[in-house]
Amino acid sequence: MTRDTTSRGCVLALDVGGTKMSLAAVDRQGGILHRNVIASPARDPEKMLSSLLNLVSGGVESCRAAGLEVEAVGIAAAGFILQQDGLLLESPNIAWSMVPLRDLVAKAAGLPVFLENDATAAAAGEHFAGAARGVNDFVYLTMGTGIGGGAFTGGRINRGYRGTAGEFGHMTLDPTGPMCGCGRRGCLEALASGTALRRDAVRLASRDPGSLLYRQCGIDPAAVTGETVSDAAERGDRAALGAFDNVGYYLGLGIVNLVHIFDPEMVVLGGGMAGSGHLLMDNVRRVVAERGISCLVRDVTIIISALGGDAGVIGAAATAWEGIENEPAK
Repeated sequence: MTRDTTSRGCVLALDVGGTKMSLAAVDRQGGILHRNVIASPARDPEKMLSSLLNLVSGGVESCRAAGLEVEAVGIAAAGFILQQDGLLLESPNIAWSMVPLRDLVAKAAGLPVFLENDATAAAAGEHFAGAARGVNDFVYLTMGTGIGGGAFTGGRINRGYRGTAGEFGHMTLDPTGPMCGCGRRGCLEALASGTALRRDAVRLASRDPGSLLYRQCGIDPAAVTGETVSDAAERGDRAALGAFDNVGYYLGLGIVNLVHIFDPEMVVLGGGMAGSGHLLMDNVRRVVAERGISCLVRDVTIIISALGGDAGVIGAAATAWEGIENEPAK
């Protein structure tokens, strides 16, 4: 869509993941004015940083050529973030550790830069222009290869003491459960992520040679993707539906814990698995009703993200707009 962008202010928003980097120019209403997406050379830290800096520089130039005034840069990055220090401690999917990402981008772009964990940023995006707009107390869960999230309390992100709050995927639900990518057993991420869905689908299909999944993929884990499991479930396949039931059960338990801790008005589910949310929601809501303290969970709304794949870049933009507003006057 073509917009009248003459002299319009914007921020550059960057969503940095292990497979791609998405850049967008975003206005104060959360509208996307310009977009670019490139692959992430995630196994090569120097090339990763170089690609990121070039993407930002190119975005600044493109915006200025279109008559847009770039006021700041917001970055949503996968990994453990010290938000106040602008430091990326480490990332599970990118070969980075102890990267002063905020300062490196600020030096290259000549602009204020604000850094946030990608899942926390996605929560900010839903609050800024998505399903939780106008909701002051909510929890956001992003479900994909892993599970992350963020919580808003009193209209502000709950970042915790060091700024690393929101690692909801690593709450322990079953100490004897499957191994998680963090090196511990039985995390929510190990039980309710896209990775868990595929693992359970393979296990259940191997026990049911008559299932559609078995006929399509056999017991080869590499042949099973989130899409094949979702497609099989939509067609009524027993193994695929069983895998969604398992994931929904543990996701419901995780949500119960989060509701008991944060007392939110709303729980928003986003990330790649949210596209199959209708296959999860009945079981999630049943588990929350059965396992939660009734007076605490009964009025909590559980819904799917309104922003979908744009939650990260919109959230990075929200982080930048908030940062500009809160910067001390010079």
